[in-house]
Amino acid sequence: MNKKPTEQELIEANNLIEEACEVFDTCTSCGLCKSICPTFKVLMEERVSPRGHAILLSDKVLDKVVYECTMCKACEKKCPINIKVCDAVQKAREALVLKQKGLKKNEEMLKRFKKTGNVFEKVERK
Repeated sequence: MNKKPTEQELIEANNLIEEACEVFDTCTSCGLCKSICPTFKVLMEERVSPRGHAILLSDKVLDKVVYECTMCKACEKKCPINIKVCDAVQKAREALVLKQKGLKKNEEMLKRFKKTGNVFEKVERK
């Protein structure tokens, strides 16, 4: 995460942010998605709820909170206007990575996978 993003990566990231924002263009902020969201049920914080993601991304605020989403799509099934929340969250995650602001744990996992072919390092067999 020490390298600076290239101009191309920044352009791609900004395009992804725009796309994520557009996903929520028709959101009415009704909150029906919150009632079913497993992350919201545990953390009880608006910002981790699908509606919280909608508000943040509609304002083009990119935050690592998008990694709290389990991508279970329960919110999408509950949404009366069929907003594809997980598509927007995925785009926001991709934008964070392109801007070199992804999760350090994910980067470490990828390094282990590239090195050993296993995300958990070497597995000792008995």
